[in-house]
Amino acid sequence: MSSTEVTTNDLSVRPKYYEMDGARLANANRAWLLAFLMAALAVVAVAFAIAVRVKPPTVIRIGNNGEATVLGQPSAVTISSAGDPYLTEGFVRRFLAEYLNYSPSNVDDHWAAALNRMTRNLRNITIKAMSDNNVRGKIDDDQIQSVFHLREIEPVAGEPLGYLVYGVKDVHHVINGSEVTDHFVNEYRIRLVADKRSEMSPDGLWIAQYSERPIDGERRNAILSASDLNVSQ
Repeated sequence: MSSTEVTTNDLSVRPKYYEMDGARLANANRAWLLAFLMAALAVVAVAFAIAVRVKPPTVIRIGNNGEATVLGQPSAVTISSAGDPYLTEGFVRRFLAEYLNYSPSNVDDHWAAALNRMTRNLRNITIKAMSDNNVRGKIDDDQIQSVFHLREIEPVAGEPLGYLVYGVKDVHHVINGSEVTDHFVNEYRIRLVADKRSEMSPDGLWIAQYSERPIDGERRNAILSASDLNVSQ
């Protein structure tokens, strides 16, 4: 084999210089394209961050009737607290559970929590009535325990934050060494008032009116029967 053939074959297997340079240029072009895409993405992210910072915060005003209005929006855009049963009915249930379930060992804590849910004027009236009737002393003297069974809760027509509650309150007390249980079947009328949320009122609601009255007749028997059925189950 001649030296000329060896040289020719050796050159034919070597990569051409323009093929190697083209690969380098292609990689460089891909790198620049990726850099431009990342720069554009960064500019969009900064623009969104500026837009969020510049946008004013949403401010909601709560009216005396419990209606919430978003300030800066048309008046038709409102949020009614009265239309949210999970908020208002849940508040009523928690209040009754604290106020009507107690024993001598926990009555102070339960009543303190319940009274703190009342408006200031209703709280003062309630505390005065308790003091005048020595309610707290009777609980200790007779070892009174109260267990409340809520049976029905329904809104009052025409009152966005008014509720009628029907339930049975079982009062256990000791007389001359014997335990006596009284069953009180009552209707509870509760009216709430909306306020701005705060540390004292995180729900933005207060008990503005509370009253209870006994019910009788068929209505009483039906509620009492339902209570007995649930206890037996």
